[in-house]
Amino acid sequence: MPGRHPVSVRCGQPLDLATLVDFWFREGPASDEERVEEHLLECDECSGRLDAHVALGEGVRRLAREGAVQVVVTPSFLEKAAQDGLNTREYRVVPGERVACTVTPEDDLLVGRLQADFKAVSRLDVVLEVEGRGEHRIEDVAVSPDAMELNLALAMPAMRALGPAVVHVRLLAREEKEDRLLGEYTFAHTPTPR
Repeated sequence: MPGRHPVSVRCGQPLDLATLVDFWFREGPASDEERVEEHLLECDECSGRLDAHVALGEGVRRLAREGAVQVVVTPSFLEKAAQDGLNTREYRVVPGERVACTVTPEDDLLVGRLQADFKAVSRLDVVLEVEGRGEHRIEDVAVSPDAMELNLALAMPAMRALGPAVVHVRLLAREEKEDRLLGEYTFAHTPTPR
């Protein structure tokens, strides 16, 4: 009928975010994949939520590739970046360690893989400090208590423009009385000649 709009039907059993992410990255069991796919074909609400999460992920990937932001990324994100042909320079660092690092013109992503114990951490902040130039704090970073590392993607244009510098990264568990240091990581950055 003219002038009528379709009525949106609410999903009686909406799929949770973890299920949608597992489906998109094909990380769940094969038996779940068929069930989820069938649900998505029949459910506009859940398929719309999946589309929104995929669009958000693509936006984050684009920003990370362009180096516009510093973000915490998942292992799935790094796998997808590799599948998409992005060159990722990674440095795996344990608490207290100092590593020499650089970026080249061929690098698309720069990732610090910060090892730590995240058990009993409900709130996490990441503090980045370039010696003599101030610090930047990323608050309330999502992290699984089972994770063994946090993957921090650093802004490529800023790192390419950075001359020789020492960058400190601290992981802080936010607790009632005071922050608890989970680890401090030092990156001695040297630019690669063009």
